[in-house]
Amino acid sequence: MLKEIKNYDLIDICDYKFSYNDFEKVYGYYLNNDLVGIIDFSIIYDRIELNYIFVKEEYRQKGIASKMMEYIISYNLSISLEVDETNIKAIKLYEKYGFKNKAIRNNYYGKNNAILMVRW
Repeated sequence: MLKEIKNYDLIDICDYKFSYNDFEKVYGYYLNNDLVGIIDFSIIYDRIELNYIFVKEEYRQKGIASKMMEYIISYNLSISLEVDETNIKAIKLYEKYGFKNKAIRNNYYGKNNAILMVRW
């Protein structure tokens, strides 16, 4: 079950730092009342920027990230994101939902480049 999280201090499954801005929305994916995944995105006027998506390792490959992606896609807005070029699983997920490579951001993740991906 996907549920909006208002108190980011309750998120204890990753080290990601949430920005607490007026555009940001954070949803948790729960199984049996346990938080197993989160998605953080910003709605900025007529588009969405996907900031972060995470699923606990033991719950990966079970369709949870797909359900979270389908949720933000249901807004019917264009979506952009950056992904580490070495994160092949994430890239495959985004491509599955029609995201296309738009640009490369050199050394965005330290030594690794980021791929800017968009979905119209």
